[in-house]
Amino acid sequence: MANSQRQSRLSAIKQHAEAEIALLKEEIIIFLDNPVGVASHQNPLSDVTDMIDKIAVQQGIIDVIEKEFK
Repeated sequence: MANSQRQSRLSAIKQHAEAEIALLKEEIIIFLDNPVGVASHQNPLSDVTDMIDKIAVQQGIIDVIEKEFK
């Protein structure tokens, strides 16, 4: 049972990371496809870079789960 709970928790963490990545990708697409809509941002390229950094962190979480806990 403990192993089942562990897998369930790891799965939830992985799904959360995947959802965060999906949201960040959508935000990046909005920034890239609608530059007029993000005119209020002082440095949109920096904002996109920050979002890519956040994707990298979430992907790292997924990678660790898949490598170290499977």
